[in-house]
Amino acid sequence: MASTLRRIHDPGFMQHYFHGVGLDLGADATGLARCSREFPRVVRVVPWKGELMAVPGVEHRSFDFVHASHCLQTVVNPAKALGRWLDLLKTGGYLVLTVPDQDLADQTVQPAETNDAPARGFSVCKDPLPPGSVNLLELVRAYGSIAACERIAVIRPEQAIEVVLRKRPAPTPAEMLGAAGRARNVEDFLQISQTTLRLFPYRFDVAHQVSVGMMRWNLFDEAETLWARMVTRLPEEWGPKLYQFLHVISSGKINEGFRLRAAATDDWSWKRRTSAPPPETFPRWTGQSLAGKTIAIWSEFGLGDEIFFLRFSRMLRKQAGARSVTVVCQSPLVELFEASGEADAVLDIRASAAIPEHDYWVYPHDIPAWLPVELDALPASVPYLRLPSGAPPVTLPGRPQALKVGVAFKGAPTHENDGARSLRSLSMLDSLFAHEEVEFFSLQKGRGADEAADYARKRSNFHDIGATLETMMDTARVIAALDLVLTVDTSVAHVAGAMGKPTWLLVPEFADWRWHYVREDSPWYPTMKLFRHPPNGSWAEVLTRVNGHLLERVAAHAAPPTLE
Repeated sequence: MASTLRRIHDPGFMQHYFHGVGLDLGADATGLARCSREFPRVVRVVPWKGELMAVPGVEHRSFDFVHASHCLQTVVNPAKALGRWLDLLKTGGYLVLTVPDQDLADQTVQPAETNDAPARGFSVCKDPLPPGSVNLLELVRAYGSIAACERIAVIRPEQAIEVVLRKRPAPTPAEMLGAAGRARNVEDFLQISQTTLRLFPYRFDVAHQVSVGMMRWNLFDEAETLWARMVTRLPEEWGPKLYQFLHVISSGKINEGFRLRAAATDDWSWKRRTSAPPPETFPRWTGQSLAGKTIAIWSEFGLGDEIFFLRFSRMLRKQAGARSVTVVCQSPLVELFEASGEADAVLDIRASAAIPEHDYWVYPHDIPAWLPVELDALPASVPYLRLPSGAPPVTLPGRPQALKVGVAFKGAPTHENDGARSLRSLSMLDSLFAHEEVEFFSLQKGRGADEAADYARKRSNFHDIGATLETMMDTARVIAALDLVLTVDTSVAHVAGAMGKPTWLLVPEFADWRWHYVREDSPWYPTMKLFRHPPNGSWAEVLTRVNGHLLERVAAHAAPPTLE
């Protein structure tokens, strides 16, 4: 091997770079291991033939040197791979990197390793760079905070560039993030966070933790800048795009955020919760004129999502000029949606194969990408869930004149944020249930239903209604008979909010995009009040505030009516 012959005559390799225990990356990783006896300071070489970007299963700071010959050009993101390889080094260790020289080779050296990524060349002087080529000097500079460049040389016989980087003493991500978390003021937090991002510029996990801290300090603009930068640095990854569009939407930039979402999800393989495929006989709506056209809103995610997006049926007619809007929804919603009259037609997703021809179809989450939406100037739409005309009211158990409060304390455990949104136990609400003058009605279904039934047996002012609810129409009929609904972020919140019922929503620290940031009201549901979990706080603090508001509500309910 030419490189080995060259290096055994180089004091740098013989005395410094190759020493101790090393990792040899690449398809021909047995090469250096086979020749390791030529380098007297080498104790052992570990060959690596696995995935190169993440080098999974290998601990940080494990090696005295890492050797990567002609494999950086095979990875999807060379900058991220370089950062990971530096992570593998102990302080003072060396990364020895060889890449094809675009300036010397007529064509890129083809890697022996099978890899989905296209091979690419590297340059230290060509300007402008050919498409797909990488400026090696910029790549090295990006990691200047954690690695000193000891050598960069053009090896003409090998048509390659050789780089040797030495790992500087540097704190770990955990140490930096811990220091940021202990910051006593926003200035200190920003300074530590900026240093952290400079040290680990291509680490999504680091960026995510920094963004969490930014949210706690209400640094919303800084978080938006961070995620835009990470999308540029990690264009092949889903995580930065996800957090970017969620953040933009949560900040209130509805159209901008949903357009980012549409672009991100269009070419990403992910699974929607409803399995019925949309029609192939008519096109997907992507902002075309709907004047005089028909459109079907297609079932996509959970029940709460479908309730939330039902409001857009009216908006598509009034704002976009659609002649007719069909809503394709999940079975528990069909009866309620039909009674509400917002859509021209309602179709059960189980019968979606029989949908008649329309001009377009659209997923609910794509509507705000193409329909102008101003968060603080939403058209009046609530209530948009209604009971059938002339439906008899539900008679609830308990004292007829008492304040009636509905309760839902857990969501479905399959929800990605359920650990944060659901309460641990119904007992967390005991301070509220102690108000004997209030009648409480559990709307809980599924997980938590047994606990609600147990409470109903023990407390005279607590009633388990959830066991009788079979459809969302049943839930809506009970909510109509209540004075107030107290709920976590689940479909009950959307039913109550869409009916215009006074609703108190318990919002986790990191919440769904539709509850936005900071605000205690909801522009989507005008009768809803948000009780937010504080940063580094507890639900106990939130429920103390809820208890205070409940006392005011009890007093107002008991006060005699005033004469005008």
